Amino acid sequence: MPDIWRIYHVRKCPHTVPAKDKFVLIVCIDVTSLGFFINTKINPFILNRPNLLACQVSIKASEYWFLDHDSYIDCTKLFPFGDDTLLDGRELIREDIKKEIKSVVSTATTIEKRYKKLILDKP
Repeated sequence: MPDIWRIYHVRKCPHTVPAKDKFVLIVCIDVTSLGFFINTKINPFILNRPNLLACQVSIKASEYWFLDHDSYIDCTKLFPFGDDTLLDGRELIREDIKKEIKSVVSTATTIEKRYKKLILDKP
């Protein structure tokens, strides 16, 4: 079973078009593991919408050995991941970043209430 609050490298992520390798942060488990994408850039669609832009949490490449660039955890949308896609676990997210994610999730309008509770209740 994947670890909550761990970053995973997902090969050929099924939620991208076309499928490509992605880093994802698993933040809760419901029927399956649920996680947020980690992106190197913020999508222009998000940049033009303050409510979505507020849901981007920055992480520094200097603090995570596997990142080549400073990046953003996109807390606007959860994606489901099967255990078979979460085989390459990297690092647990830092506590300060976890607190920032929880703060963002608590006010996010794009995350369903039941998922907010699952994320916010996890230590």
